[in-house]
Amino acid sequence: MAFTQLIKRHERPLYGFIARQVGHRTQARDLYQQTLLQILDRIDTCASPESFRSWAFSIASNLCRNFHRQTQIAGERPLGEVSAIASRMPDPEEALANNQTGQRIAAALAKLPDVQREVFVLRHYTQLSYEEIATTTNVPLGTVKSRMNAALTQLRTLLSSLAQEQR
Repeated sequence: MAFTQLIKRHERPLYGFIARQVGHRTQARDLYQQTLLQILDRIDTCASPESFRSWAFSIASNLCRNFHRQTQIAGERPLGEVSAIASRMPDPEEALANNQTGQRIAAALAKLPDVQREVFVLRHYTQLSYEEIATTTNVPLGTVKSRMNAALTQLRTLLSSLAQEQR
């Protein structure tokens, strides 16, 4: 019963994170299911209920990284659908994604390097703290902040160039 409540509470943010990371709806569903299976299989390794969120996102993050490695080895780049998926995501940002600004943001996010997009999505779409992101991604806090700064800098540049292209 408690497991079901934990999953219900984190279902949308987990799926949204995965979808934004991989860009393919089918792959996102598959990875979400794999995430749930791994959570269920490893629930006894979660340190405490308070750390469940970062622990669950860590599992999802690792599965997304493995997916990216496999697709890069195969010579694929699956992020072509990111803007389309981001604009159809059933989450609170759906209204934003439906307007022109949301579409620009989704297109800019798709162009970020994987590690920068991961940190940005974890912070701004799932509201994880920097400390939780460091735990989730298994990198030092300073690296998380550096990646976020790089992501924001690159997003500013990308968004301004996208806005100029649409004029």
